[in-house]
Amino acid sequence: IVGETVYEDEQTMFICNTLQPGCNQACYDKAFPISHIRYWVFQIILVCTPSLCFITYSVHQSAKQRDRRYSFLYPMMEKDYSREGTRKLRNINGILVQHSDSGGGKDEPDCLEVKEIPNAPRGLLHGKSSKVRRQEGISRFYIIQVVFRNALEIGFLAGQYFLYGFSVPGIFECDRYPCLKEVECYVSRPTEKTVFLVFMFAVSGICVVLNLAELNHLGWRKIKAAIRGVQARRKSISEIRKKDMAHLSQQPNLGRTQSSESAYV
Repeated sequence: IVGETVYEDEQTMFICNTLQPGCNQACYDKAFPISHIRYWVFQIILVCTPSLCFITYSVHQSAKQRDRRYSFLYPMMEKDYSREGTRKLRNINGILVQHSDSGGGKDEPDCLEVKEIPNAPRGLLHGKSSKVRRQEGISRFYIIQVVFRNALEIGFLAGQYFLYGFSVPGIFECDRYPCLKEVECYVSRPTEKTVFLVFMFAVSGICVVLNLAELNHLGWRKIKAAIRGVQARRKSISEIRKKDMAHLSQQPNLGRTQSSESAYV
């Protein structure tokens, strides 16, 4: 918003000392291959994308784990309380609530007694292993998004340097076709644009340093372990698929044996 007023007359005030048709446009395209504002907007969108993906993934994993646990526990607890015949279970926004059958005039839920479910798996009620696995997956995804975010920051920082350098010149010399000779073009507000350019360099550099410090805090060993974990997971999934395919191929043809037995009968 602040830089919009600085760059709104960027092309109209880019004037070259020639009347040759098309020379101004050609020199402006050479001086600014892409506008500073559009480049920075594109940079912000791409750099924020890994963080948004991580937030979506973590929320989805938490909701999926909660629904998975509730979908298993609710039928068992409902069956247990239906035997007693005194209380009913209701699902209110994913929370199990007991209601008494006795008419009291007020439909107020009673407190739910926590009971041991004998048929429930141990890992579901005391789900330390599943919780650890979920946290490992989320931390692995977090490390990956930090690496991608840092790579994007470094890439945009290098691209900004090769496109514009560290300053915006007040006079730009151009000999690009269709200019008949080398002409001088005058850039509007060069000092102000230089300030914005240096500011964005500083912000991007600070972001890169913070990302590297975050990776150092997470530990390079954890990063290597996360990468190896992804590779091991892909390998285990492929092995399971191969075993399933081999198991399906070794199953006997039951339809043929039944038809042959019926023929003998």
